[in-house]
Amino acid sequence: MKLAIPLVLLLAAGLLCGCSAGQAYAKKHPELPPQQLQFLRTGKVPEGDGIAGMTREQVQIAMGMEPTQYTKVDGHDAWVYVRKSLGTTALTTDSASELDRRDNRTKGSLLGSETPSPQNSDQTKITIVFDGDVAIHAETIKGGL
Repeated sequence: MKLAIPLVLLLAAGLLCGCSAGQAYAKKHPELPPQQLQFLRTGKVPEGDGIAGMTREQVQIAMGMEPTQYTKVDGHDAWVYVRKSLGTTALTTDSASELDRRDNRTKGSLLGSETPSPQNSDQTKITIVFDGDVAIHAETIKGGL
């Protein structure tokens, strides 16, 4: 248990460093288009061609993490990121005590034969397509992955 707290702190610091690296890069390169500067500052990927012209290094700095998957889209290299969305509802002491702690999974879900419904999915899939070393397009799919 004593090891868990430093590990959590280290991970949190790593996430903060990823954000600050993008912010620092944006400050050093104010000549970049507004959508790209926003991407570097926030890590929020501009949909469509707003990412066009960014290098692989710039994308990696802005995302602050390695891609989940490397693939091809129409013959072009593509990086796929999957992010879990954080819940926006605060957990209060009253609601925490009312949590149902039983395992409610079905046999089908444990065997993988059931597919999760889109409204229950809290993940976002981001695909960034490159032509050589330069990004040309981004697509974001929320939920239902």
